[in-house]
Amino acid sequence: MDKGAGVRENDLPWVDIAVRPGYKQRYHGFYDASKHIGLRIGSLYAEPEYMSPRHRHTFQQVRYLVEGKMRYNKDIYDQGALLYIPEGAYYGPITPVEKRDGSGVEPMHFVDMQFEGPSRIPYPHPDEVVRSQRQLAETGTFDEGIYTFANGRKRDAYEAILENLTGKPVEYPPSRLEDYVVMRTGSYPWIPTGRPGVAQRHLGYFFECGPNLKMFSLQAGSSLPAGAPHGHRALFLLSGNVAFDGESFDAFSYFVLPNATPYGELKATADSELLALGWTIPGRTVPFELF
Repeated sequence: MDKGAGVRENDLPWVDIAVRPGYKQRYHGFYDASKHIGLRIGSLYAEPEYMSPRHRHTFQQVRYLVEGKMRYNKDIYDQGALLYIPEGAYYGPITPVEKRDGSGVEPMHFVDMQFEGPSRIPYPHPDEVVRSQRQLAETGTFDEGIYTFANGRKRDAYEAILENLTGKPVEYPPSRLEDYVVMRTGSYPWIPTGRPGVAQRHLGYFFECGPNLKMFSLQAGSSLPAGAPHGHRALFLLSGNVAFDGESFDAFSYFVLPNATPYGELKATADSELLALGWTIPGRTVPFELF
């Protein structure tokens, strides 16, 4: 990646890798081994029958609830909840929330960012994950987040995919936190940044290598400046419209700005809000100010 990149979600295909039932997904993977960047960013939309069993991963995740409600075990989260799930930390099961009037389940749309954690276990490329899933589906079955081999042995669906992909058992890193962290973003104040028309919410900063999590509010005509960042940055356009690298992007669009790589100004052409993530490899620190 020789410059910052932007992707419109509406330009991406729907993807179903059959790992967790009942999810429609649109996402894009950003990779550059020379810059130690591996990231999947996108949206997940839940069908009424969605379900994800309790599990963990070798990477870390950030999830922001754009619409509806979601239940993680016994806890229910509303629109605006931001979850940071460290590598190695268990979460779930994730199940639907019934509407109070009994007319069905609450809709659920959340932003999902998955990226390499402090253990430096490489984040697998989404295309390779899809190929591995399809290969396993030729001899076994995926059902409700579980993969059943031809001999009847059962395995967490993603674990089965990852072991098939790497050819060795999954080894989970120890989580640095006891549990995942939930941030109620609506309770955070908007703080002026010193740039006209730009305010931010300081949501959380974890570990020496991040993630550093913020939200930005941009009034029409205001901008985040061009530059070359220290540490990787990813942004998700939650609402509004912005101009970047000579193109127009609407909600929902994604932007990735790799470490030490020049990028252009991101200018709001309508009042806009963005979710921002900063992180880097261990041994380097992410500046507290993302912009």
